[in-house]
Amino acid sequence: MAAKADHVIGGEMYYTYLGKVGANNQYSITLKLFIRCDATSQQIDQQVNITIYNAGGSRVRDLENIPLGNLQRYSANEVDPCIINPPNVCYQIGYYTRTVDLPPNASGYIATFERCCRRIGLANIFSDNNNVGGTYSCSIPGNHNGFDTNSSPTFSKERGVIVCANNRFKYDFAAEDPNGDSLAYSFSTAFTGATRDDPKPDVSSPPGQTVTYKSPFSADLPLGDKVTIDPLTGVISGIAPRSGLYIVTVTVKEYRNGIYIGEHRKEFQFTVESCVRQVVAAMPDKYNDCDGYTITFINNSTPNKEYVWDFGDGNTLTTTSREPFQYTYAVQNTYTVKLSVDKNSSCGDSAFAKVLVYPVLKPSFDASGLCITKPTQFINTSTNDIGNFEYYKWDFGDGAILNDTANVRTTSWQYTRPGDYIVSLYTRTDKGCEKTFKDTLSIYDKPPFTTTGDTVLCINDGLTLSAESTLPGSYLWGPTPLYNITGETTPNPYVTPKVDYTYNVTFTDNTGCTNTKEVKIDVRDKLLVRTGADSVICTGDPVNLQAVADGPYRFTWTDLGTRAILGNTANITVTPARSSSYEIRVDLGTCFAADSINFRGVDPPNAFAGLDTAICYGEKLWLHASGGAYYSWTPPGTLTSPRLPSTLAWPKTTTTYVVTVTDTLGCPKPVTASRTVTVIPPVPAFAGNDTIITKGQLFHMHGSGGYSYTWTPADGLTNPNIADPVTNINRDFTYHLVVRTIEGCVGEDDIKIRYMAGPEIYVPTAFTPNGDGVNDIFRPLPVGITKLESFRVYNRWGEEVYSTNEYLKGWDGTRRGQRIDSGTYVWIVRGMNEAGVMMERRGTVVLIR
Repeated sequence: MAAKADHVIGGEMYYTYLGKVGANNQYSITLKLFIRCDATSQQIDQQVNITIYNAGGSRVRDLENIPLGNLQRYSANEVDPCIINPPNVCYQIGYYTRTVDLPPNASGYIATFERCCRRIGLANIFSDNNNVGGTYSCSIPGNHNGFDTNSSPTFSKERGVIVCANNRFKYDFAAEDPNGDSLAYSFSTAFTGATRDDPKPDVSSPPGQTVTYKSPFSADLPLGDKVTIDPLTGVISGIAPRSGLYIVTVTVKEYRNGIYIGEHRKEFQFTVESCVRQVVAAMPDKYNDCDGYTITFINNSTPNKEYVWDFGDGNTLTTTSREPFQYTYAVQNTYTVKLSVDKNSSCGDSAFAKVLVYPVLKPSFDASGLCITKPTQFINTSTNDIGNFEYYKWDFGDGAILNDTANVRTTSWQYTRPGDYIVSLYTRTDKGCEKTFKDTLSIYDKPPFTTTGDTVLCINDGLTLSAESTLPGSYLWGPTPLYNITGETTPNPYVTPKVDYTYNVTFTDNTGCTNTKEVKIDVRDKLLVRTGADSVICTGDPVNLQAVADGPYRFTWTDLGTRAILGNTANITVTPARSSSYEIRVDLGTCFAADSINFRGVDPPNAFAGLDTAICYGEKLWLHASGGAYYSWTPPGTLTSPRLPSTLAWPKTTTTYVVTVTDTLGCPKPVTASRTVTVIPPVPAFAGNDTIITKGQLFHMHGSGGYSYTWTPADGLTNPNIADPVTNINRDFTYHLVVRTIEGCVGEDDIKIRYMAGPEIYVPTAFTPNGDGVNDIFRPLPVGITKLESFRVYNRWGEEVYSTNEYLKGWDGTRRGQRIDSGTYVWIVRGMNEAGVMMERRGTVVLIR
């Protein structure tokens, strides 16, 4: 199986005249193959075959097994420092040369070589399936005018060049001619050759088959319409297309003393990369719509730079803004505008635009005859204030036909299908002004018009029909023979049918195109309307009145009690009084019909649930409702009889009870009432913590939790009816406190007072932390001590196992959450007595488990 050869990216073949060998001319023929740098030695052809034909297509000579003579590598040796991400540009050139002797003839010779395959995914030609090859050749002229001793020009300026997508570039494709002949350059087509199955075939006779270009590219525009080649220098320049691989073929024609000798070709694959320049100057390359002296300039350059505009009339503008702006010229002319971006830096860039400043160019046209039965006429109404129109191009927007264009001032076009078509007229003047006008035409097969819709008519009445079109034309009503119609040739005839009848109208536009429509008339000698049955309603409720008629009539609702007009639609909403009657009437011309409906109003239940109230926590109360026949209380969870009008309630928190009341008098609407029961929370009566005080000392008590306080018994108290009395009982005693809220709710609490000699700190000698609730905590009992400074417990190794400074807090026999073994432990306690003296006590305690 032959290896793929998509490493070949271009080629050139040239010849050099070496002199006479006997009667023959001797030539050196060289094939240059452009090869990717990543090609392996196995991919590069070590030998090639070249076939020579005469100009008539007959095979003359096979040059076989021409060896690879030289392989040179080229890359971009001058990388532009202003490109942020410069790509790697690299290729090789393989040279294959053979000397051949050819007899002179009049038509000359063609040497040719074929190779497959081109790379898949080329941007400008179809190369799918890796099955498109290439053909490279050179033409040796005949012996007329002695040109058989000529040597062909060669493209010798081989160098790598970086081409950045959507950026300006320049590439020197110039050739050199050893005879000093004149050269002219142009883009030309590339040729296919060979296939994947036969990559190095027996060469077919020239010329080869051309490649197929992808739109919008072509042989003349291989890099798009923004890239050109200078016909005198061979320099390719312009704005590169989007990134991709592009096949470019350049033909150089050779002239001597004005006489054409022949032509020479070179094909090369351009690699356009997505590189980014630090600074890019960009604006439209021309402003040639000739809309007056004021031009709106657009700046698409790199942002956040300094921009210098040279308007070509001696005026300049320096700015840092990229916003569009207007500039007004004083004199009509054609100007070249230069935009320089960051011009004082080494990476600055410039762009140029051609600006045509001339009076207004207004392209426009009128169209007539829009029916497909005849060609549509286009009248060019374009105007130009200076110069002459030199070019027109019509595009009739007919997608079904490729050549739907014209280049004359006034024209016509035959459309074959109805529809909307966008027609454009491009105009150009001898000053270079260009502008396009577009309009949408609605092409029809039947002229559009409207008529009266199908309708109904009272038998006693007549009707004016209507037909209307935006197009000029004539109307004719029918059918024939005519029936009860006058003005049948007008858009608005008058008809008086006595039976159901269908009229038709034919509209004919000025081109003779016709359209016919019908109007159906339903003639009524009586009308029918019905509304609902009489009923009982709840007083104050809205009612939807509905009427059903047998036609599209005019409706009128009337209150029969007040004769007031209520509405003019089939359905209306009213709120009747206790008893009301309504009439619905329908009219069609002088015909009418009516129906009525009566309502009797019944009052809804007058529900009552009682007044809001408050209870103390834990109390019960009765709820009583009235106003109807049936009752339902919610929420039912704290009620004894939620389906009865009276029920016992025991809410734990504030609750709103809602009762739903219905009755049997004719109004089924349920009515609700509510009663909120506020539950006073449990009274937080607090007489104070049990305490120990020094004998002989007064004790100031502090009660809390309510509005009023009563202490019993009153022994030793300064006042038993206040929150904070003082006692001098001087013996162990228990007081009972009763606390009342402002609502009358009651709470109770006790306080135990113990008197001991002091000031002193009493500490037990043992404790049993077994969880039985008795003697589980080891704590000091301070008497006459105002502040506990510290309480610490140590094991026999002097390690602290517990400490606190909180009053009446103690040790539970654990350390860091773990139970400690039974044994003897040392304690130290310090506290400030009532006289401000610091007291310290030490001792031991036995932990018993």
